[in-house]
Amino acid sequence: MKQRRRNRVGSDGVSRREVLRLGATVAAGVAIGPFIATPGHGQTFNWQRFRGKELFLLLYKHPWVDEMVKHLPEFESLTGVKVKYEILPEVQGRQKFTVEMTAGAGGIDAWHASMHVEKRRAWKSGWFQPLNAFLEDKSLTAPDYDWNDFTTGARADVTQPDKTISGLPTFVDPFVLFYRKDLFQQKGWRPPKTMTELEDQAQKLHNPPSMYGFVARGLKNANATPWAYVIYGMGGTYLTPDGKSALNTPAWVKAMDWYAGMLRRFAPPGVVNFNWYESSSAFMQGQVGIYYDGVNFANQFEDPSKSKIAGKVGYAVLPAGPAAHVAPTFTNAMAITAQSRNKEAAFLFIQWATNKQNAARELLAGVGVGRVSPWDNPEVKAKPKMPADWYTAYLESLKIGRAGLPEIIDVTQYRDIIGVAIQKAIEGAKSEAVMAQAHKEFQELLDKTEK
Repeated sequence: MKQRRRNRVGSDGVSRREVLRLGATVAAGVAIGPFIATPGHGQTFNWQRFRGKELFLLLYKHPWVDEMVKHLPEFESLTGVKVKYEILPEVQGRQKFTVEMTAGAGGIDAWHASMHVEKRRAWKSGWFQPLNAFLEDKSLTAPDYDWNDFTTGARADVTQPDKTISGLPTFVDPFVLFYRKDLFQQKGWRPPKTMTELEDQAQKLHNPPSMYGFVARGLKNANATPWAYVIYGMGGTYLTPDGKSALNTPAWVKAMDWYAGMLRRFAPPGVVNFNWYESSSAFMQGQVGIYYDGVNFANQFEDPSKSKIAGKVGYAVLPAGPAAHVAPTFTNAMAITAQSRNKEAAFLFIQWATNKQNAARELLAGVGVGRVSPWDNPEVKAKPKMPADWYTAYLESLKIGRAGLPEIIDVTQYRDIIGVAIQKAIEGAKSEAVMAQAHKEFQELLDKTEK
């Protein structure tokens, strides 16, 4: 594969032809032996090249991690490399990572990075080991790894402004639409294709207190992720071309009118304090007709021990907005630290962890991935853990995915700023007023942190 193709990050989606082409090869997985030589790869790839090395991984608690660590003995047998790891909740894990990297101890070889939070901060701090040269090195990258099998959005999410690749995508979480399939069938409805249709259906389903038409997150900070869908749909962006705040544009006011209005009119009481947990709980208890959030929350909907609506949930791509059709995505990746003393051995690990075979395993466990071909894997199709429309909605959402948060250093502070604005608007404040204040605070943040 030529370099100009491998490192390209485009804006186009993944075609059905590409899905089928890639899907036909997924069964190959990774090599079963330590040596691989293929036409076009003049050098021999050797999985045993770093036999005897030991790696330490810092992992954040996550469904992808839970499945991946089950197969670590396979990697150790394949490579002769020993792996030690620690799994921490995301917030605590990120705190430990920051302390370790600031100290420059070099004890972490690789970590499961939350790119939607850590991308720019770790890059500016010099903590990511760029992977471009590793991906182009035929002695380090297995010939069947296939960088271009990752979706366009996933590749973009791990690629920095200077075109360096900071990680290999593991889990890509697009936001999708959840709806009461049984109620829609009774009314002869199909999933909404536009935001206008979604609003109309929510209004017609709304019959409190027995049924609320719609729910999404209202709580400060947490609401910034579902908000991304609306702002993109209205044609908004986070930053101007010269890196200034774009929150003072008409698109942001329109988005606030729509999102806050939907929650104010059709959501359960107290939605201003709803995080994903409260939103999911209300939906699972049969109190809400339409909900959208990260696709990874769907497993619980199909669990009869937790959900009153198991088997009654439909899954669909989020409907198009008046200006764009985008699904916000939030990407995790396995990344190598710039301080690692075992960078090349660590690269063997992160490519193994994100290869096609392990991606198929994750899908079989009901965990989504950022690769294309595993979705067409015959075994995945034969043993689906989730309903068929869940897989379809997931894959189609990946094709229109865009990073759901601004790629800035202090993402958390942005989330607080817009989160307060959304809460105030839900409670009745004018969209123009709350957005004017948010724009002022966001620009002050950029002036302070993005120099």
